[in-house]
Amino acid sequence: MSRSEVLSPEGLRLDGRRPGEIRRLRCQLSAEPKADGSAYLEQGNTKVLVTVCGPHEVSSQRKAQHDRAVLHCTYSALPFSAGQHKSHPSRTADSELASSVRAVFDPVVQTQLYPRTQIDVSITLLQADGGVRAACINATTLALIDAGIAMEDFVCACTAGAVQSALLLDMNGQEDMAGAELTAGYLPRSERVGHLQLESKVPLASADELVNFAIEGCRQVFEELSGAVQLHSQEILATRGVHVT
Repeated sequence: MSRSEVLSPEGLRLDGRRPGEIRRLRCQLSAEPKADGSAYLEQGNTKVLVTVCGPHEVSSQRKAQHDRAVLHCTYSALPFSAGQHKSHPSRTADSELASSVRAVFDPVVQTQLYPRTQIDVSITLLQADGGVRAACINATTLALIDAGIAMEDFVCACTAGAVQSALLLDMNGQEDMAGAELTAGYLPRSERVGHLQLESKVPLASADELVNFAIEGCRQVFEELSGAVQLHSQEILATRGVHVT
């Protein structure tokens, strides 16, 4: 894609967004009633469902940690989820994404509060249209909160990319096929970067610019996620006869 194909003369992208705008986020907590916690998230046309079970007894005593919980993550994609933009990921890629999500949340979840237990996080990709890793991280944050798992902070994720020198936030499927893409996971309250993944090589100066741009996107994501959590909490209180103004 050329720069003129990425941005219109008015500075708008193909989907009508400006370069620094994230896609529409739709969040639903407690999307799967049978799980201890769950979240359904749409980030543009990328759709993810995450369920959390636990803390519960470890599946194998060999895995048990006497001083903390074991965080176990799995990832799968529905056969039709990739759409026209990317081929269905291999099992190796599935395993890598699951390991990546676990590595993001291991230092954030307060596992020391749940010794000798296991927390299962199951991620299902329902539809892919760019920013899959970021959407999985965001949905996992919501599902863990819904399960009542103690965490030090939110983890909010967003992509940033460079297509023909144009910097774009929260890239869709067409855009991330056309240029370098970086995924950042950010802890907004402690202002720390918890995850960085660059999909292709870029000059160091450009990488720094991409990171800062992605963090701005993460801050926008945080506003959406925290708003969804607050709304869900108010709905729960309302069912118990408590109304918050």
